[in-house]
Amino acid sequence: MAKKIVIASGKGGVGKSTTAALISRRLAKQGKKTLLVDCDAGLNSLDLLLEDTDGVLMNWMDVIRGDCEFAQAAAEIAPCLMLLTAPPELPEDVPEDCLKTLLAPEEDAYDFIILDAPAGIGRGLKRAALPADTVLVIATADAVSVRAAEHTAETLRAWGVKQSRLIINRYELKAARRGLFLTLDGAIDKTYVQLIGVIPEDPALRSFSVVRQLGKKSKGAAAAERIAERLQGREVPLLVSLLK
Repeated sequence: MAKKIVIASGKGGVGKSTTAALISRRLAKQGKKTLLVDCDAGLNSLDLLLEDTDGVLMNWMDVIRGDCEFAQAAAEIAPCLMLLTAPPELPEDVPEDCLKTLLAPEEDAYDFIILDAPAGIGRGLKRAALPADTVLVIATADAVSVRAAEHTAETLRAWGVKQSRLIINRYELKAARRGLFLTLDGAIDKTYVQLIGVIPEDPALRSFSVVRQLGKKSKGAAAAERIAERLQGREVPLLVSLLK
């Protein structure tokens, strides 16, 4: 049965969807059958990040309506990696548990189901969270983002997602030492969420949505690979040297 992970942020603009794409790619490259679900109806972008705008013809709302089968909507992006896109719009009467109902019969076909939630803590997040057993909360090391991450984790616990882990994105160690960012310990203390990974500031990540490549020397790619390892229960150090 798949491990079901919702990736959430509370605050927008912290690199949530890019992180979801990177981690899903790394899990797939490690041979784990992975389904990446774009849960952001109306603002879906994962097909752009994964460079598969031509291969994505149907979305999860088409499956819910009965317009196509699940296998027709799930597009193969790479070996072991499938993408299920969000609809351009969502009817008001769609049940909050629609994704949970949709994905339940597919769980045995995958090792991981990654749900990329919309920003905020409204109905879109709840729809993405209901199928999940774990949340990865993405935050940058500033007070506003960290507070949003704290509220997001609290909200998801109330909705039944008991296991939560924190990813600090776009981290600059030198800037934190100068007091321009929170320290890692400070971010953890304020969110009350256990850290699973740190993604350093990486110029390649800023252009990822355009070039879709990070290169072998990308610190962001290396960080995503370590997070993917930890999601599989492996003990992998944070490798803080990469943050310098």
